[in-house]
Amino acid sequence: MFEQEIMSDVNHVQHMFLRVETSDTDCILNVAGHPYRLRELIFMMVNNGCRVSQTTADSYNTFPYDQETVEVHDYMTSIIKAKFINNNA
Repeated sequence: MFEQEIMSDVNHVQHMFLRVETSDTDCILNVAGHPYRLRELIFMMVNNGCRVSQTTADSYNTFPYDQETVEVHDYMTSIIKAKFINNNA
């Protein structure tokens, strides 16, 4: 019942790190937002052919990347920061 209350609270924010892999790119996302919005985001990535797994802050901080970190803010997800590796390089 407690989880149900959290999920329906519009002000609840969940934070996680996600590793997202495609055939040509590998990245780690630092995301925060309402749990329903994060589930929707993960579903969209998987539906578009991405492999998604949850990872840790240590993995995010030590992730080797060759491109700039990207930041995106929208009205439903408060933070998205991504570090990318271009596997074709």
